[in-house]
Amino acid sequence: MSMNEMELAEKPALQVFQDIGYDYKPGRELGPNSDDPERTSLSDVVLRDRLEQKLREFNPSLPDEAIEDAISQLLGFNSPDLLKNNKNFHEKLVNGIQVKFEVDGEPRGDFVDVFNFDEPEENDFLVSNQVIIQIGEGPQRKPDVVVFVNGLPIGILEMKDPTNPQASMGNAYKQVTERYVNDIPDLFHYNELIGIMDMNNAQLGCLSAGWEWFSPWRYIDEEKDATDELPPSEVLIRGAFDKERLLDLIQSFIVYADEDGELGKKLAAYHQFYAVNNAVESSKEVVPNPDEDRIGLVWHTQGSGKSLSMVFYAKKIRQESSMKNPTLVFLTDRNDLDDQLYKEFRNHGLEAEWADSDNRVELRARLDREAGGVIFATIQKFQTTDDEVQYPEVNDRENVIVVADEAHRTQYKSLATNVRDGLPNASHLGFTATPIEKEDRSTTNTFGGYISQYTIKESEKDESTVPIFYESRLAKLQINNPEIEDKFNELMESKSDELREEMKRKWTQLRRVIENSEERTEMIADDIVEHFNNREIEGKGMVVAISRQAAVNLSRKIRENPDAPETRVVISGAEDFLDNPIPNDELKRRFKDDEDPFKIAVVCDKWLTGFDAPHLHTLYVDKPMKNHNLLQAIGRVNRVYKDKPGGLIVDYIGISKRLKQALDKYTSEVRNDAMLDIEEAVKVMKQKHQKVADYFGAVDYSDWPHLEELERKQLLYKAQNEVLVTEEREEQFRESMKELKKAHALVTPHSAASDIRADIAFFEAVLGAINSIENSNNPDDVEDLDSAMKELVAEGVGIEDLIEVTGFDKWEKEKPVLSEEFLGDVEEVEFENLQVKMLRQLLENEITTRKQSNLAKYESFEEELQETINDYNEGFLSTQQVIDELRNYAERIQETDDRQDELGLSDEELAFYDAISANTETEIDDEILKTIAQELKQNLKDSVELDWTNREKIRAEIKTEVKAVLRSNGLSLYKHEGLVDPIVAQAEEFYGGAAA
Repeated sequence: MSMNEMELAEKPALQVFQDIGYDYKPGRELGPNSDDPERTSLSDVVLRDRLEQKLREFNPSLPDEAIEDAISQLLGFNSPDLLKNNKNFHEKLVNGIQVKFEVDGEPRGDFVDVFNFDEPEENDFLVSNQVIIQIGEGPQRKPDVVVFVNGLPIGILEMKDPTNPQASMGNAYKQVTERYVNDIPDLFHYNELIGIMDMNNAQLGCLSAGWEWFSPWRYIDEEKDATDELPPSEVLIRGAFDKERLLDLIQSFIVYADEDGELGKKLAAYHQFYAVNNAVESSKEVVPNPDEDRIGLVWHTQGSGKSLSMVFYAKKIRQESSMKNPTLVFLTDRNDLDDQLYKEFRNHGLEAEWADSDNRVELRARLDREAGGVIFATIQKFQTTDDEVQYPEVNDRENVIVVADEAHRTQYKSLATNVRDGLPNASHLGFTATPIEKEDRSTTNTFGGYISQYTIKESEKDESTVPIFYESRLAKLQINNPEIEDKFNELMESKSDELREEMKRKWTQLRRVIENSEERTEMIADDIVEHFNNREIEGKGMVVAISRQAAVNLSRKIRENPDAPETRVVISGAEDFLDNPIPNDELKRRFKDDEDPFKIAVVCDKWLTGFDAPHLHTLYVDKPMKNHNLLQAIGRVNRVYKDKPGGLIVDYIGISKRLKQALDKYTSEVRNDAMLDIEEAVKVMKQKHQKVADYFGAVDYSDWPHLEELERKQLLYKAQNEVLVTEEREEQFRESMKELKKAHALVTPHSAASDIRADIAFFEAVLGAINSIENSNNPDDVEDLDSAMKELVAEGVGIEDLIEVTGFDKWEKEKPVLSEEFLGDVEEVEFENLQVKMLRQLLENEITTRKQSNLAKYESFEEELQETINDYNEGFLSTQQVIDELRNYAERIQETDDRQDELGLSDEELAFYDAISANTETEIDDEILKTIAQELKQNLKDSVELDWTNREKIRAEIKTEVKAVLRSNGLSLYKHEGLVDPIVAQAEEFYGGAAA
């Protein structure tokens, strides 16, 4: 059995789908040329008969014209904006299709149900593979696996060969989201889920989501139930594509958001899906229960999408008929959090009310309603008026649900009693991004125990957040004038004792001292500028000052530094400190834009909670903070962004002790995972550096920047030779380099990172030179260029310079051709492993190029070459032996060119000549062979103009023509029947159009 993509990834996936109850039909059996076609042409992406059957079954009372209208609407998406079409389809799928028709001459209207969400098994589930799709004159594409529900292609899975190191998950993502989306966009009008997987990896996402937002699926029936015994692809299929869960995902866990004028689509991650369903099930048990009002606590660590989980909860709980149109009251303890959460709901299409402008009494009126509504308010509005002793009852309905954001703070203290007095029969659900303290009983007494946990460790494993590291750069306050006490006494000599003590208290407060220490402010400002500019990571930084005045002072000093990037202060009441301050909304918009030059924000309290900017990589702290406020502040830098390896906390004031005190209140797991000392990252970087350096134990590169050009060239040859011992060693080197680059980027500008900068530049040069041989980079095309490596230049010599001095830059610009010049260059290389790499790449490029024009000849060459490389990798051939073999192949290919000239045949004629000679044991005269080849070319050239949509029909016509040519030249089909298929295959290579 061949060990390839089909055997290791595609077939097992199809088997799992069948295990969970899907029907299976190969793509060719759905196509227009099958015996029982379900598609009339290759452009059809909807299985119309299946769709119509289910629409009639689910809507038996509607007339034919209503069903036809619904089908017409589903097939008629014509906006040039693909995502708008997708949103239109999703809304029709979830809400039903509005149709108009007549009954007895009277106009009527109704909604046509497309899916039966209440009874999943009543729907038609089909999985198919290798479905060929072609839109108009565009190229044919062939997605690996397509999932149909009621004939609609709602899912697509792209597999990659797990045995091929060149075939990456990132490339598979790019194949779907670029190649397929551009070439067969009709398929994506209906798409809800996109899966990318191989034997060992599986990620799930949706249309418009970047690769960093595709995530694994780790559970099946319930939280934490999947084990490592099942491959990730099987867990994903069983978890997300289970019939009931798939319909649940589509109905309740997909939202569209219009953010800054750009439409986007979001799919719940697995931890959000199971958490929300746990919360919904608990709500259904608690809300009607007079003896219990605690739904539970959801702890999902910072940066893992807590706000979006609340959106999904609201969306789903309101669909539950048993809830009888509940009223949801979302409480926060800060206006800016209230504003952010409210906008999150509105941006994702949920109607909501914000009680921002309500006074205490007006909020009560808003809450006093018979049913429904999503209301956002701060808990501070639940206060009594001056003449009230107790908060009055406002709404005694049982289906009121109070959802507390950051449930550990004020909700369970004094004002929480007022909430319970005003809403006596309400149930309570808590969401928090920081864990509950070990000794905290009041939070669990108010909300109940955990119903879902998604820890820091799990989040980092899923790469939905990045780890946080800590670096101390304490700026200690010094008494610069030892006579300061005497001067103070002199100044206050004539003042009263009360004033004297008041002034002493005022001016010895840390805040006052920091605000008025210009030398310290300037020192920190300059250090921030230098530190930030040397952070070899793309993104932005945030500075936390002790007060608004300190923030203004620090921002001003940073801007006075000529090397500083654009820096702005972000504080409440900015007009009290600045002339014509920039509005906060504009600052927020600009800072969230990763391409905007506004790079450093100096804040005091604003933006420390509930503010997400994924490209924020460094938080500079010059403010004492503690407990949850401290943990939430440091969480600003743990968001995923491009190749960001981690977030960094830079401490100027000594928060480490308070951080330890805050973490001591949690379990050991939380303490260990919350934050790591930068020195730990330095240790990891040194280990990664040593791992790469070990490849070059026999190479002295310590002085490489100072070598002459020819010496560098020889040094690089020698270094490449050390890597290119086997394919496996080369791939391990690539992976080790990836790990080193990420570790180095995280640590910069630490002195330890500077110490190895020249080494990394050399390692990069070696990798770049190897890539130049292949004429393509091996790392995932989809990954952004590693911004952390932009500055890896030592002593003025860059990677491109080093590729150039190898002498092979000329072969980087175009594919090497078989020439004495190239072979001569290879021979000059004294290192055998490097010769093998060069010769192999040369031959693979040549064979790939030539195979289309001569299938018989070059398929056999390709097989021989692979056998030789396998023997070499397994140690059956020495390096010199494999070089001799590769040179022999090169000479044989050159002989083919010479033979073509001798025969006087064109490329096409020679291909047909070889297709015959390679597939017959009967000796055929050369002149007859040449005549047959020429006639085949002449007679088949019209195939170029044929419509290859119906391949089976065209193949049959070509077969007939081939047989006629063979017969006319005296070759009986009885003896030469075996020639027909190879000739047809070669003709299809020449004339058969694009492959999927």
